[in-house]
Amino acid sequence: MMEIDVEANPNCPASGQFVFREIAPPRPIRGIRIEDRGKEIDCDVTAVDEGGVFGRAFSVKVADSGSGFAFLIYGGKWGIRIRRVANADEAWDLSNRHQWGEPFKMYGDLRDILF
Repeated sequence: MMEIDVEANPNCPASGQFVFREIAPPRPIRGIRIEDRGKEIDCDVTAVDEGGVFGRAFSVKVADSGSGFAFLIYGGKWGIRIRRVANADEAWDLSNRHQWGEPFKMYGDLRDILF
C-alpha cells in the first residue's frame, strides 16, 4: 500500500490522506500530457521535496474502484511541479508563474504519461 499525504506547502495546497494499492512497480517519468482549452499539451514533471528540492517524479499503476486501475503520478513530500515543455528552458522554481504544483495526479490512459 502507498500513502500520499501532502501537507500545504509553498508548492501546492494540502491533499488530504489517500491510500493506494499498487499493482505494478513505480516507473520514473519525465512528463505528462494535459488538456488545456481543448488541446493536448505535453508537460515536464518533477518531484518537490521539503525545502523546495526538486527530484524525479514517478508513475505507478494502482487499483481504482471505478475503472479497475489508474496511473498515479507522484513526487516528494511537497507533491509534484508541472511546466509546459514550451517552457523547459526555465529552471524549476517555486515562484515561476509558468509552473504550478499539485499534490499528485491520476490518469486512466498510459498514453498520457511520458517516460
